[in-house]
Amino acid sequence: MSAGSVLVLGAGIVGLCSALALRRKGLHVTLIDQGQPGAGCSFGNAGMIQVGSSLPMAMPGLPGQVPRMLTDPEGPLSLKWSHLPALVPWGLKLMQNTKPEAVSRNEAALAALLSRARPAYDTLLAGSPAAEVIRDRGELYVVRSVEAFEGYTTKIGTCRRNGVAVEVLDKAAIHELEPLLAPEYSHGVYVPGSAYLSDPQLLSTRILDLFLAEGGIFETAMITRGGHVPDGHVWLTAADGRQFTADRLVVAAGAKAGQIAGWFGQTLPIEPLRGYHVTLPADGPALSGPVIEGEMNIAVTPMLGGNRVAGTLEFAGHKAAPTWRRAEMLMPMACRMIPSLTPRIETRWSGDRPGTPDSVPVIGPRKGDDKVWFACGHGMLGLTLGARTGQLIADAMMGDTEARAAMDAASPDRF
Repeated sequence: MSAGSVLVLGAGIVGLCSALALRRKGLHVTLIDQGQPGAGCSFGNAGMIQVGSSLPMAMPGLPGQVPRMLTDPEGPLSLKWSHLPALVPWGLKLMQNTKPEAVSRNEAALAALLSRARPAYDTLLAGSPAAEVIRDRGELYVVRSVEAFEGYTTKIGTCRRNGVAVEVLDKAAIHELEPLLAPEYSHGVYVPGSAYLSDPQLLSTRILDLFLAEGGIFETAMITRGGHVPDGHVWLTAADGRQFTADRLVVAAGAKAGQIAGWFGQTLPIEPLRGYHVTLPADGPALSGPVIEGEMNIAVTPMLGGNRVAGTLEFAGHKAAPTWRRAEMLMPMACRMIPSLTPRIETRWSGDRPGTPDSVPVIGPRKGDDKVWFACGHGMLGLTLGARTGQLIADAMMGDTEARAAMDAASPDRF
């Protein structure tokens, strides 16, 4: 089976990995984005490959958090009132997924994808400069009390059930692993199979370099429309009038992918999940590895440009301006967690991650349309699942039945 030529729309980490994997199948691949590859959420994430993060957002306790979301603008989850009417249809689907049977189904789907997430990067990047950006140090989760630690019970059990190694740490073990933590942290969980990036943008840049060196094409264009043509090809039109055609299209356009799907059929329920980060001074003390604070719901990751503090989730829609207070509040939280940090923000960032109501990404084509494929809706797991998604897309497009089966739970048809 030959796919001939492929357009990949969106050059975030998922689109980059998909384009490279497809090119290595011998296909003529054109990657398209209106901006610099990897400059969106692939740049702004917390930089972690999280192999044990299979619990979906929609959990049984979520409905009880909604009133706080509406009243606490500085909570870990917040909602702009002006966006509430537009959010209702997606929000209702989210609440439907809090039922125990839906949670079990969605968790299993994510666990299956995550089980091969780290090896997929090893395969895709083996022997290349891009592989050097990935650091094999796991994630450390910490809290200050027994009561707070009880919140990790489900995560620990889920990891163990799925064969993900997880270690429960006491106070001494926590501070041996990360000496910079404040002394009151007494309970922790360590996931050794996870990893992190020294520089997320550098990973994207180096994957692009691989893609171009191996014969791929990158085009900068703002795509405004797309569709099918009678001979079975797909087309995209740019704002400047350029038109791109190919045998197949992969939609990897992040938070915009849901609306772009409407060009080829029904839209997809992908909601922008706004996240924030701040970067602290590069001359400050660097952590040994990424740390997630369970009570304040923030993550601190050591990167080449300084420690990055990421956290919060805001439902604000596509057009609302960033609520920069949500970024700035991360700095004092981080300093409480790590007292030796320099309390000064060097840079701040906001971006919209693409979330589905079941937290499972959308991977593969719709039934009856083998021309348009989707690689989107990864929420907070875009970096984690970038290589695995690209691997599945490339293998399945070339007729691999095992890859097709592995994408079933992520099919766009489930909506």
